[in-house]
Amino acid sequence: MPNAPLPTGNISITIDKQDDYVNYGASASTTAKRGPSKREKQIRVRTHQLHVQFLLYHNLLRNSWTCDKEVQAILVRQLPSDIQKQVDKWRRASGLVDPAPPKSSKKEPRSQTKNARSQRDWGQPSSRLEPHAADLARGDPLISLLRTLSAYWKSKFAVTAPGLRKRGYSTRLELRRLVDSFQRGQHHAELHGERIRDLAEFRELARTCEGSRDVGAQLFTALLRGLGIEARMVASLQPAGYGWTKAEQTAPSKEFTIASAASKTSEDGPSGHASSTKPAKNPSASSAQQKRPARQQRWQKSTPVHLNADADDESDSDSVIDITPALHSARRSLYDRELAFPIYWTEAISPITSKPIPCSPLVLQNPVATTDEHLVAFEPRGVKAEASKLVIAYVVGYSSDNTAKDLTVRYLRKHIFPGKTKPFRFPIQSIPIYSSSGRIKRHEDYDWFKFILSPYTRPEQMRTATDDLEDSTDLVPQEPQKKLGDGLDTLGSLKSNPDFVLERHLRREEAIRPCAKPDRFFVSGKEPNLKSEPVYRRSDVERCLTAESWHKEGRRPKHAEVPMKLVPVRAVTLTRKREAEEHERITGEKQLQGLYSWDQTEYIIPPPIENGVIPKNTYGNIDAFVPSMVPRGAKHIPLRGTVRICKRLGIDFAEAVVGFEFGNKRAVPVIQGVVVAEENEMRVRNAWREFDEAQRKKEETKMEKLVLDLWRKFVMGLRIRKEVGQVYGHRGEAGNDPRPLVKKGDTKDEPIDLEADDQPSSCLETATNDLGGDQVTGGGFLLPDEEDCSPPEDLVMEEAQDTREALALHQNPSNLEGGLSPGTDQISRIAAVNSSKAFTQLVSKTQKKGAG
Repeated sequence: MPNAPLPTGNISITIDKQDDYVNYGASASTTAKRGPSKREKQIRVRTHQLHVQFLLYHNLLRNSWTCDKEVQAILVRQLPSDIQKQVDKWRRASGLVDPAPPKSSKKEPRSQTKNARSQRDWGQPSSRLEPHAADLARGDPLISLLRTLSAYWKSKFAVTAPGLRKRGYSTRLELRRLVDSFQRGQHHAELHGERIRDLAEFRELARTCEGSRDVGAQLFTALLRGLGIEARMVASLQPAGYGWTKAEQTAPSKEFTIASAASKTSEDGPSGHASSTKPAKNPSASSAQQKRPARQQRWQKSTPVHLNADADDESDSDSVIDITPALHSARRSLYDRELAFPIYWTEAISPITSKPIPCSPLVLQNPVATTDEHLVAFEPRGVKAEASKLVIAYVVGYSSDNTAKDLTVRYLRKHIFPGKTKPFRFPIQSIPIYSSSGRIKRHEDYDWFKFILSPYTRPEQMRTATDDLEDSTDLVPQEPQKKLGDGLDTLGSLKSNPDFVLERHLRREEAIRPCAKPDRFFVSGKEPNLKSEPVYRRSDVERCLTAESWHKEGRRPKHAEVPMKLVPVRAVTLTRKREAEEHERITGEKQLQGLYSWDQTEYIIPPPIENGVIPKNTYGNIDAFVPSMVPRGAKHIPLRGTVRICKRLGIDFAEAVVGFEFGNKRAVPVIQGVVVAEENEMRVRNAWREFDEAQRKKEETKMEKLVLDLWRKFVMGLRIRKEVGQVYGHRGEAGNDPRPLVKKGDTKDEPIDLEADDQPSSCLETATNDLGGDQVTGGGFLLPDEEDCSPPEDLVMEEAQDTREALALHQNPSNLEGGLSPGTDQISRIAAVNSSKAFTQLVSKTQKKGAG
């Protein structure tokens, strides 16, 4: 379609690999022969670290919500009177308040007076020696209160949503479906998890006492804080792993729709327990359900909570229903039934002993952990933990002052660290510390999680008695106990024994000290061919190196020292391989080289220089592997480009060799700076600073010139575009053309496209249309009666034969009226000549303006 509008704007085409069905959790190590690449490992490590930091901040936010006074007041107001009595009893037993005076049951006459001497020492007139002393006759009173509150909370709270859990790495298609459904606003708990937008929704969950198990543990922490008990919110983080095992792969999920999941929830009721919103079909059955005193009494006998249930008292009806364990079937858990271990729980701090007491009322059968045997229930183990992907990696406790602490060691079996956290917790790395000469001076341990948790930890000046107590007892990591055998040595046990070794198990660079005595003997083989080998201690094993390896460490074997061990030559370069092959061909044996221990070597101390002359080796340089190899009176200048400066100043120097790089069966020396005399050091350094400053200015000038050239090219292009628009932009309006020319680049809505060479020329289209019409205009170029657009005098143009013919036809337009019918090629030549003339004229005019 010749009259169709030209397309505007940019077109972007993206071709991606269809990897929607690639299972990133399976990894290349399980789906192919090769293992994961270095890039894939780094991506997974970064994903793990980011997920841990997100979970830390999420728990910090939830902990701040549990400190909200309104949330605590809502939970405390829901407590029945019997629970309030237990709380008051705990306060009196802990010595937090004064004990209430005893009330006499019988009224005695006023005339009758009691003789205090006739009473026993522990009788009614007696009083405590200390007014605020704790009553520890039955142990810590907080333990009994926690058991009572746990039973109450287990019957009060209803689990109606799933909590946080580890799912693993899934395919991109499944992740895209979840993200799209979440972004479209179709939130569902079974697909996207529980969603609490703000503190107001959290307060509403506190009023209704329902939500996920995680919210239940958080609200229980808020309840304890509202009662005046110092409590921590403990979270066992379940981040995406950094490994490539099967445990990091997501389980195959069943295909289900949101509608089906929603229908399932509607059948069970919005509150999470069956028949909570359905009306009772039989009124007599509902009335009979209310009158169950015998069943309630039977349940109350087995529970630590004793309530005075009164069916006529309407004010206490709610508390009776909430606390009675017989109503568990009505508020059963619909979610996370397969999770046998808690992810969130509470630690209550005893005001008497300052000892934390873990408590998990919604998950564990024994909710209050008072011994180390009870703490084992918090560590995920066994088939149930593997099936639900529950791990123990980072256990963090959040206090009421919004500080956090690492409590992982407390919940590990026998407090052995790393224990079960080894495959899932990011390990402690050994970071090398380099000296000024570039050598490794020492190694320091870097604990990534300790560094990440440092902004959350409590400052040193704000530490409490609980911190000092647990840092010296429960949080001290223990080493795993060594397995004691039956006293019989085996070949496998000696090979992996860290204390003893056989000579056959020594490495190539290890040797037994000559004066070492065997600890015992190991007998192997059967009776006809018994073989006895000495068993040495690991402390008697020496590290041995070749003379070349010791030379790279700045040492050399002592004079007339006998090698401690002879081993075959390990040829790396092509020259050494040829030497070893030649020796084996001549002698028939492999070439051997000696290994020397540390005691058989000494430091290389070169002689001092004389008259400023630096000693050189056969290659014209000097070995400076360590600072001690630099001669006395000389200095090593590790600066680049100092060779040229020394040659220009006429100073004697030697290039410093600091190491070797091996590649392609060759050893290439690594040269770093030069070694000069001590009196010439400052001259070389000052000259190098001047040279470096000159080089920097030269690079800046070169870069500035390049930038200016680019800007000049850009501005010239804009000027040419503007001139073309001014000359040819009004031709459509002047000739009453129904298709006016579109001038792009005049406004910000019409971007300039300097590379749009494939668009048809407006001048050529106008010329073709004009020639095909009744009236002959100019074919898109200037007519004879218009202003002459001859090129300037200083512009030289070369014209071909076709160009001369086209100009003649243009100067004599009567040929067109005389019946000559120009062909398409001729018209094209005419338009091309006119376009080249106009463009040349514009370029010359623009250059004159730029020069002006």
